[in-house]
Amino acid sequence: MASAHLAKTVESGSGQLVLIPSKISVPNRPSKLTHRPRLANRLADYSTHQLTLIHGPAGYGKTSLSLDWISQLDHPVAWFSIDPADNEPVRFIAYLTASIQQATRCCPQSLEQVLTANPIHLESHISQLLMELANTQTPVLLVLDDYHSIENEAIHQSIRFLIKHKPEFLHIAINSRSLPPLGLANLRLHDQLLEIAPEQLAFDTDDARQFFADRLPFSLTSTHLTPLLQQIEGWPAVLQLIALLSTPDIDSFESWSNEVVKGHTYLLDYLAEEVLTQVSPEVKQFLYFSSVLDSMNDYLVKTVTGVENGQAMLEQVEQLGLFITPLDCQRHWYRYHPLFSTFLRHQLSKHYPGQTQELHQRACAGWQQLGYIHEALTHAIAGESHSALANILLKHGWSFYQQGQCRILQQALNSIPSAQLATNAELTMLAAWVAQNLYQYDEVENLLVQAEQQLPQQMPQAQWQEIQCEFNTIRAQLAMNLGQIKEAQMLAQDALANLPEERRRIRTVALSVLGEASFCQGQLTKAQQMMEEAEQLARLRGASQIALWTQCQQSEIAMAQGYLQKAFNIQDKALQFATEHQVNHLPIMEFIHRVRAQVLFEWHHLDGAEKNSLMGIDILRPQGEHWFLQCYALLAKIALLRGKHTVCADYIQKLQQLMQGDDYHSDWMANAHATLLAYWQATQDVSAIERWQQTAPPLSPATNHFYQCHTRNRARAAIYLNHPAKAIDILTSLQQQAVKYRLITDQNRNHICFAQAYWSKDERQLALEHLEQALQLASTTGFISSFLMMGKLLIVMLKALKQDYPLAENELQRADRLIKLAQQQRSLSKSITITLDETLIGDILQQADIPELIKSTPLTKREWQVLSLIHSGLSNEQIAGHLEVAPSTIKTHIRSLYQKLNVNHRHEAIDLANKMLRTIQGD
Repeated sequence: MASAHLAKTVESGSGQLVLIPSKISVPNRPSKLTHRPRLANRLADYSTHQLTLIHGPAGYGKTSLSLDWISQLDHPVAWFSIDPADNEPVRFIAYLTASIQQATRCCPQSLEQVLTANPIHLESHISQLLMELANTQTPVLLVLDDYHSIENEAIHQSIRFLIKHKPEFLHIAINSRSLPPLGLANLRLHDQLLEIAPEQLAFDTDDARQFFADRLPFSLTSTHLTPLLQQIEGWPAVLQLIALLSTPDIDSFESWSNEVVKGHTYLLDYLAEEVLTQVSPEVKQFLYFSSVLDSMNDYLVKTVTGVENGQAMLEQVEQLGLFITPLDCQRHWYRYHPLFSTFLRHQLSKHYPGQTQELHQRACAGWQQLGYIHEALTHAIAGESHSALANILLKHGWSFYQQGQCRILQQALNSIPSAQLATNAELTMLAAWVAQNLYQYDEVENLLVQAEQQLPQQMPQAQWQEIQCEFNTIRAQLAMNLGQIKEAQMLAQDALANLPEERRRIRTVALSVLGEASFCQGQLTKAQQMMEEAEQLARLRGASQIALWTQCQQSEIAMAQGYLQKAFNIQDKALQFATEHQVNHLPIMEFIHRVRAQVLFEWHHLDGAEKNSLMGIDILRPQGEHWFLQCYALLAKIALLRGKHTVCADYIQKLQQLMQGDDYHSDWMANAHATLLAYWQATQDVSAIERWQQTAPPLSPATNHFYQCHTRNRARAAIYLNHPAKAIDILTSLQQQAVKYRLITDQNRNHICFAQAYWSKDERQLALEHLEQALQLASTTGFISSFLMMGKLLIVMLKALKQDYPLAENELQRADRLIKLAQQQRSLSKSITITLDETLIGDILQQADIPELIKSTPLTKREWQVLSLIHSGLSNEQIAGHLEVAPSTIKTHIRSLYQKLNVNHRHEAIDLANKMLRTIQGD
């Protein structure tokens, strides 16, 4: 028996060896091991290859994946857990033989030989082992776990021999942090290697979602998982650490995720124990010094670390499996895993204090020599080299600005003393535009004032006047952002009147400010013309950001005019422009994707709207979550229409957190408030709507889409709080302005609100008239989702409209589609909230399973109303208040109602109402 043999000892170079049973036993499969179908499907084809190699750094789940894999197999598995002591050949071959014997019971002679003979010739022994294995045809899998511990070339040679001469039914799988020297290139060439590399081992969103579902008591969405996985690059050990640290709430998860990504002490300790103990002092120093580089090649590591052969050292680090990734096929460029880089920089500051700044200065010089200015600027900031910073910014600052690299520009500019900055007009203007783009309005004015105190004395009057015009243009854009439209117009007009023609870039900015001011004042045609002119000038000037900005504005103008298809086409043009000019990464691209998502949302293309919203978030991720407000608002509305309560609530919580911490442009706030109101109405949170109403933003003349939205929010709140008359008064004034300024899209939305308000006021005819006008305008706008935001009430109103009005073909088709979509729509509230109307009552009475008593003794209109309110969960007193009658009157209606329905109790009436309404509602 194998177990008896294991009690024996083996003579090895280090004395007698006792074979430890656990080293050749398959480890217990963890109870919460995450099954990964993506990798399991790849491993299912293992038998067609000579070797399976699963390799990746520490904590990448190699052993876990193997355990999950072999749990699906129905044949013997031989397992050998390797450690550094197994580099002694006799010890290695003894364990290898014992593991196979324990799994197959077919090679006792080979095991006896290795336990008794000394010395052992490895290849001869493997030949003997293979001869004994030939007596069985039972498939067997041999797993060599932690093979990276083997450094002995004789052992490598013996495994190469085993791979080459093994029988078909024996398959070998190796788990290793590094690539073992086993002739892998030849195996790859002949398609004999099944390889699971680190990039496949890294968890994707599906893996992570399942992983946390098994460990945490709450659900995680892609908005939680996607940024986390990007930061940790799918490293499974980090997810395990976050799961261990998190307490049972979502806030704890986000908090610990941030802590771990920044370099939690547990992660640092893990890397120190599992990685640094395995490398030589020379390699450690190289790792520390080179960690200041985000990417590196031979020249850079020689410049920074001083090693003579940088390429050889990089290849050695890769061979050791030390969290380094080649960036090109030739393996000239590499980078460290970001969390490993954080760990190394921590070790650098610990073991070489005071040397980091010099290493960054060397890196800055190296990158400049190679012509990579962005990387050089990063290291100039970290190295606190003021002269290098100023030189780079003066030569390349505006190029950085055009590329949207505002964050790094601000870091660089902030590193230059303010007194030095104020004496340089070029750097001041650059700093002011950067601060303006980052919505740091107070900082803009501070920069300009400091420069105005220094610059006039340093230059001729004519030169200063030009600079003053540029300062005024910056102030004009600032005033526009703050809603000071008249001030913006005056400053921009002054700049255009006094700037020389050759100052095309700044003249283009001034023109775009005037166009935006016209847009906000409701002068849509004029705004469109000015934005088109500004776009042409920006294209001629090569000013990509301004060109994209003007296209965004043109798209919004078209949307305001009700031409959503035109807006969509302009967005297509902007996306094509961005691709052609390689500026898809610019922050302004979030604007493009966001307005595209808004159009797709209105057309009820929810998948496309969600995709573009998430793309917008990805673009702005480096800028911080502050900028996600608009996309979060849209994602919440998408989740609301899909009836995904948890997802919607999550986005609503994010919205509220962001709005508490920052001030936003009026446009952003209007959209966010509209989303919050829609959510509170859907979840019947009356108190939240009342609180909002008390603190709602002050009203302004609704000459543009965002002030229209602000005012419409007031009307919506009044409708939701059952004050329809107040809502109608607000909407009447609002619609007059929408008509005056030809804001077609807002007219469409206003008609939908009018319809709700009049219906709530029991003025059926006026409600249907506005609904019909909304459908007519939708033939131009393509609106679908704005109608669906009404909820199940839309079904009742559209059925009534179809019965009472002879609709045109287009409106009829849209009405039918809306009814179908509304019936499919899942409500965030579990109760059925559909209201009863004459048309709907007729539909109910035509149902086959309606009690005959109702058909023969019909309910009165008031009794139907009472039944609807009982069904909604109202008490007798609440029903009386709603219908403005005495409670005794309601009791009389209820007695009559129960008699006609043939029910005895309130819950029976509710159950019957559920049954009658579900078919109509579509649930």
